[in-house]
Amino acid sequence: MAQAVAPLKRRRLVDDATQTLRNAILNGRLSDGTRLRQTDLADRLRISRTPIREALVRLENEGLVELLPGGGLRVKLLHPEAALELYDLREVLDGLGARLAAGRASPDARRRLERALGRMAGCLERGDANQWFPAHVAFHDEIFRASGNARLIAMSAVVRLSIRHFHPLLLKTERRLEEAHREHRGIFEAIVARDGGRAEALARAHIANAKDIVLKARTQGEPVGAVQA
Repeated sequence: MAQAVAPLKRRRLVDDATQTLRNAILNGRLSDGTRLRQTDLADRLRISRTPIREALVRLENEGLVELLPGGGLRVKLLHPEAALELYDLREVLDGLGARLAAGRASPDARRRLERALGRMAGCLERGDANQWFPAHVAFHDEIFRASGNARLIAMSAVVRLSIRHFHPLLLKTERRLEEAHREHRGIFEAIVARDGGRAEALARAHIANAKDIVLKARTQGEPVGAVQA
């Protein structure tokens, strides 16, 4: 029995380490180009280097970290042109995720979506743009989880880099957070109504609207650099 339990425990550590590091990258706590040293990360998470090493391999496969020319790993550097290309992918993947979630979301999943939506609403009322961002990420994460498609969930981690890259621009765009909240509310209502077609259309429109803001800013010469958190 002991031999059967040990691998499960280690696998859980790898899963937890991967999720923790993934969230830190997507939320900007580990910014673009940050060097990732296994010893430092193991000390911070208070676990051994083995699950850290496996977690970093997973994140490299997801495209969130990259090998350095001289060895070692860092958070992947994402250039503006590459980030814009990711919006095209996000439009398709977010739309698919919403459509699948409309047909598959459990009552618990719908409650988690509603809680994330409520957190965003609270941030808007308080004028707390920084806390709005993790609530926003959580909302999209829940949609992908509710889709029940493991491949889609894995791919979504890569394309969500585009959210973080242009986060400062979207935050300073007048009324964008209010508009985004209405868009999220519409997606949520379509999922609850199990209207897959409408959920997909609204999710795709939400991403297209964000990309339009970025393209307009680039045309006007505004800075659209990555988050430096």
